[in-house]
Amino acid sequence: MSQPAISRSTVFPKWTPETLDIHHIDIGSGNATLIVGPDGTTILIDCGTSKDASVGQDDSHRPGELVAAYALRNSPSTTLEYLVATHVHPDHVGDVHSDKTAMGSGFQRTGLSDVDHHMPAKLVIDRAYPNYGLRPPLSAPFTDNYLAWLDARRQEGREVSRIDVGSKSQIKLRSPEDYPTFSIRTLAANGLVWTGNGQESRSLFPDLGTLPPEALPEENKCSIAFLLSYGLFRYYTGGDLTCDTYDGRYPWMDIETPVAKAAGKVDVAVANHHGYFDACGPDFVTMLDATTYIIPAWHVTHPGMAQLQRMLGAWPGVARRNVFATRMLPENRLLNNRFTSEMCSQQGHVVVRVAPGGGSYKIFVLDSNDEQDFVTAEFGPYLCN
Repeated sequence: MSQPAISRSTVFPKWTPETLDIHHIDIGSGNATLIVGPDGTTILIDCGTSKDASVGQDDSHRPGELVAAYALRNSPSTTLEYLVATHVHPDHVGDVHSDKTAMGSGFQRTGLSDVDHHMPAKLVIDRAYPNYGLRPPLSAPFTDNYLAWLDARRQEGREVSRIDVGSKSQIKLRSPEDYPTFSIRTLAANGLVWTGNGQESRSLFPDLGTLPPEALPEENKCSIAFLLSYGLFRYYTGGDLTCDTYDGRYPWMDIETPVAKAAGKVDVAVANHHGYFDACGPDFVTMLDATTYIIPAWHVTHPGMAQLQRMLGAWPGVARRNVFATRMLPENRLLNNRFTSEMCSQQGHVVVRVAPGGGSYKIFVLDSNDEQDFVTAEFGPYLCN
């Protein structure tokens, strides 16, 4: 890996046309990923607020407000084309909080709805809204608040759609004819996975009516996964998909492996489920075979030791891979002490900048302690495979 000396006064260079930027935003309370396409199309995947207290440089602002401010600084638009919720958990869509002033029409602004208030989205995409069938999200205040926001959008005539697994036309650039090598394919959601044939998908879940309550698939296994392509560049992200089978009791619960197989080799991959103990198994790394892994970490359990070792390739005689984390807590750094020295970064916004045409990319780490977007490290360029 290459890491030139970086001055704290170096501000992250602005996006330019034909460049693809993928920002993994460190908010310390969940996932948030901003994509700025080569024509300036803006996409935000998730915005979590799993804690009551604000985090980062300004405790007077909620995490959703900070993500919106970051997105406005780092995109050429004041609106979003797409706002995507990979699944309905607070660290991905937003939790209820104590700020009673943040009210919308029948809901509290938090996470995604906070971003939508400050940077309005033309289309919100959910895994199944409004009909979740036999796989409803967890009954909880954050779920009720999230669904109330979606209901309010629809009542206002603002679009909300359910994901279409297998499609690579549901999320598209504003000017797709100018960038024919760019696409975002929906690999999986709700237990369905793309077959690799056209836009077909198949079910990974058994007949849910035959399962005991303890074996019913929970929310993480229903996460949306995407494969983004631009020229030779390939990028994978899969929300909180997992591979844990309860020690083999339910083999079908390994959703991660068939999804990774459908994706195939990529250049950059986001760790499933924050690199938690029940995700990022051996097949995940083998099938994706990424040069770079990014861990959206914010909790003491992110990442697990085996998961970090696996993504790094930290075994004798194995070529090392680049691993970045948005925010490893001190306790987790202590747990993973034998591997942290091999990581590229352990805190900060992690930005993948893909060169025009998609032949190479760089990684920038930005200081997340304030809103200046100073570059603390730069890696690459890496040629795409």
